[in-house]
Amino acid sequence: MAEPRARAAPASASGTTEEPGRPAGGPRREADLVRVGVAGALLVFLTLAAVWALNVPTYKPPDEASHVGYARELSHGRLPTIDSLIPSDGDPRLARVLEPRDARHRTIWTANHPPLFYALAAVPLRAGIDSGHARIGFLGARLLSAGLAALGLALVAHVALLLAPGRPQLAVASAGLVALLPSFISISARVYNDSLAFLTSTAALAAAAVFVVRGPSATRLAAVAVTAGLAALTRASGLLVVGIAGLAVLVGVWRAGPAGRSLRRLARAAAAAAVVGGTALALAGWFYWRNRSLYGDITASTALLERFGRSPKGTTLGLLADPGLWRVQQQRLWDVTNLVPRSDGALYRRLWPLVLVPLAGLVLAGARWLADPARSDRRPDTGRTVVFALGILLLGLLQLTMVEFVSDGGGAHVRYLFPGLAVAGLAAALGLTALPGGRRGVPVVAMLVVMAAVNLGLWWPYRGTIELLGGPVLLLAVVPLLLVGLGLQAVALWRLAPEPSI
Repeated sequence: MAEPRARAAPASASGTTEEPGRPAGGPRREADLVRVGVAGALLVFLTLAAVWALNVPTYKPPDEASHVGYARELSHGRLPTIDSLIPSDGDPRLARVLEPRDARHRTIWTANHPPLFYALAAVPLRAGIDSGHARIGFLGARLLSAGLAALGLALVAHVALLLAPGRPQLAVASAGLVALLPSFISISARVYNDSLAFLTSTAALAAAAVFVVRGPSATRLAAVAVTAGLAALTRASGLLVVGIAGLAVLVGVWRAGPAGRSLRRLARAAAAAAVVGGTALALAGWFYWRNRSLYGDITASTALLERFGRSPKGTTLGLLADPGLWRVQQQRLWDVTNLVPRSDGALYRRLWPLVLVPLAGLVLAGARWLADPARSDRRPDTGRTVVFALGILLLGLLQLTMVEFVSDGGGAHVRYLFPGLAVAGLAAALGLTALPGGRRGVPVVAMLVVMAAVNLGLWWPYRGTIELLGGPVLLLAVVPLLLVGLGLQAVALWRLAPEPSI
């Protein structure tokens, strides 16, 4: 069934038709403002990510040596196992890092991950080794990771535009809020595969949104299938993305099918969803079968937990009901001071209640919707509602699998939730714009300023100890770029203010 036509909007004084609640000025002006705002978010993110990438001591982040070892092995045409030794490949810094480690921590324990990210990171790493500048190649791999995350941020804005086309302000807000999340910046500036997992998962969600909202086509189905398959070829969380993408295709084909032919519609929808699953199987199935053959399960998590002597920490239900787990998770969104010299992170661990601000806005928005009969009677677009619900489901499944991993003895790493950041960012933007002053983006800008200050504050007390940027350079180069980026976002949010409803 084709998507229902929207009711005609009243004509403006100039004779053009404008959608109620949209900013005045026309689609071209809106698009330009969205580009300006998203460019500001990218500028802020890339500036801070570069500070992290260039100044966090080489191989200091946990697991980074193992990730680098995986990529270097792949550059030699070898697919490692979790028992393969990390090759120093003539990198003196890596050799010094590995020397004091015990045998368990000298292997490529990250080899349980699929190889897509490592194939990309292998290029700068190998170039650095071959040219005799291993440090430059390593920094190139870190900056590559940050660049992949930046592409994902642009897609966050795209997802927001697809799901809320009448509110382009949300595209700028969601991209900006994700861009300044301290944990996201820190993780994206490491040689970790989480940045590519974020990019591929967000791309799959965007492709699924296009398929459902604009209707099925062979090209759109291929886009969903390939992006979901690439997500599966990056991390095991991509398997959840494949399932969500398959559900989106199922719904999209069902909605577009002829009325009254339920069995035929269901068959066509199931066949289209099977294309998504089949593509993912063709791209990544071999690797998960290899894991199962080598380690007994498709993620190798059991083998790794046994290797490092991890013991169970309780039941999944018990952990889900434990407020401490949720508090620690929110703290880790903000506190990344394990990489900053002489910092215990006490200040940043107290910032987690900031998460409650957008939640309060969401509650307020819900109350307004229920109290206003005109709004509560307005039917939301079914396709966009389905895609948003599937995004929330993805975020919930990521959370559930993380808690299950913790219950088995693993770590509660907040980066496991990054594939769902597009939906989380959009929800936060919806909440903040529902607060007083939200029409002009004032609460969003206030939150962005606080987040930028937190990120800068992580470095400022230790500006004399970081490797490449001393205090004067940090002040003269980084701070102006942050101000420009924040200013671009503030201008876009202000000018994208929706017209007051009559």
